[in-house]
Amino acid sequence: MTLDKNISFNTIRWYGTGLLLVFLCACTKNFREYNTNPNNATEEMMQYDNLSTGVFFSQMEQNVFPVAQPPAFGDEMYQVVQNLAGDVFSGYMGASNNWFGGSNNTTYSLTPSWYGQAFNRAFLGVMPAWLAIKNKTAGQSSDQHIYALAQIIKVEAMHRTTDMYGPLPYTKFGNGSLTTTYDDQQTIYNSFFADLDSAIATLTTFVQQNPNGKPLAAYDLIYGGDYTKWIKFANSLKLRLAMRIVYADPVKAKQYAEAAVNNAYGVFTTNDDNTILKSADGVQIHNPLQIICFNFDDIRMGANMESFLTGYKDPRIGFLFNKTDAGAYHGIRNGINITNKSLYTTPFSTLNVLSETPIRWMSAAEMYFLRAEGSVRGWNMGSTAQSLYQTGIQTSFDQWGAGSSANYITDSLSKPATYIDPSNSGNNVTAGTNLGTVIIKWKESDVLETKLEKILTQKWIAVYPDGQEAWSEFRRMRYPKVFPVVVNNSGGLINSATQVRRLPFPQTEYQSNAAGVATGVSLLGGGDNGGTKLWWDKKP
Repeated sequence: MTLDKNISFNTIRWYGTGLLLVFLCACTKNFREYNTNPNNATEEMMQYDNLSTGVFFSQMEQNVFPVAQPPAFGDEMYQVVQNLAGDVFSGYMGASNNWFGGSNNTTYSLTPSWYGQAFNRAFLGVMPAWLAIKNKTAGQSSDQHIYALAQIIKVEAMHRTTDMYGPLPYTKFGNGSLTTTYDDQQTIYNSFFADLDSAIATLTTFVQQNPNGKPLAAYDLIYGGDYTKWIKFANSLKLRLAMRIVYADPVKAKQYAEAAVNNAYGVFTTNDDNTILKSADGVQIHNPLQIICFNFDDIRMGANMESFLTGYKDPRIGFLFNKTDAGAYHGIRNGINITNKSLYTTPFSTLNVLSETPIRWMSAAEMYFLRAEGSVRGWNMGSTAQSLYQTGIQTSFDQWGAGSSANYITDSLSKPATYIDPSNSGNNVTAGTNLGTVIIKWKESDVLETKLEKILTQKWIAVYPDGQEAWSEFRRMRYPKVFPVVVNNSGGLINSATQVRRLPFPQTEYQSNAAGVATGVSLLGGGDNGGTKLWWDKKP
């Protein structure tokens, strides 16, 4: 990986739509087959088959996880937005490279040319397309179902962005100003819930009036225009976000979580509901992890994954990772001193991923674990915590084709395994040194924190490979126990024990929106660095 690019989006903030959107459409490979450009069509043509709005949906969908790029650049973009942030911070994966002499994200010397890219992708790839749909459907009552779908995708994309940075120039996006002030994260989350509630109501009405209607089938790479599934996704997303704020606003957390679960369409319950971005309608989706692992040779199984999966004798391990040439599973601990890349490639497990492996946004298993957590908190989640916990495990097993979990869920002995680095024993993790001790079997007699740790540990396994979501949940709950870095190059800004809490704002913001980003910094409650907690990060 050689990416070292900074993209200013200040002109996007100013123009919103128009010529810059033409640029975005033209420069996004696989946006639609032959890069459909709405500005090259007549108004009559634009109304055909919802082309005037539909063409922007695949752009939004391909940028929630940044895959909408030419092959090399796209994989590198995914690498710095997702892989060298959430994927490594969560403990899912370990970096085998030593960029900048080992002083990079993995060792808490957060790299400016990397940490700004998630911000840029959100405001380059998602928000302008959303704004185009908003403007095109404004005042058109018959098109509000189209805008409702755009709202759901926007919330999915932007919650990931605010959960990286905190405050964002969000609610005022596209207001025509060259200086855009930031919203605090609480305001952003409140807008998420309002947008989801409105979108659910709008799509519900549309489905009731048009039970077989799929007006955006030609543009939707997720559900092929099936609004019933999008309603379930919106409810599921609302449940995820409700749980995120449980320590910041417990009253609203319970309110929105119960509303999501008890909605007529409810949340995900089977793997058929899972939100999967896949190739369709002439658009080819390539999984960037395959390139990053096998072509770049930059990523491997994480040490924490080895510890939990081998310690629990978890049959999912072979579906997630490949054995080494020596016939074992080995993961790399993050934040270590790598002087020779070859020592951290061959001896460690590659990811079991193909170029055609779809990109998963959300799964039914995650919903069961969220509901299990709500249940132990006393919320109405439709079942007992034990039943939801065990069903979540089986649903994850089913997703990977790992068979029955009957023996697994009754295991009261297995614990996370000690970690041995085959290349450097100084990176080992043994009992008493940040090693988890929680078992699998549910015990109703356990105290609340033990139950929460079990739920969060199994959810962490099930959410793989979405390290962004796993990192957010680790910050919210402190579970599972992720090994701290061995080398901390943050200069004291990030505590090794509490680990990275957020990413700094991009340098491009300081260059092109200095007054605006100053408002964002003032809302943080701390410095613009990786050690400052987000609004929802309030667990005692």
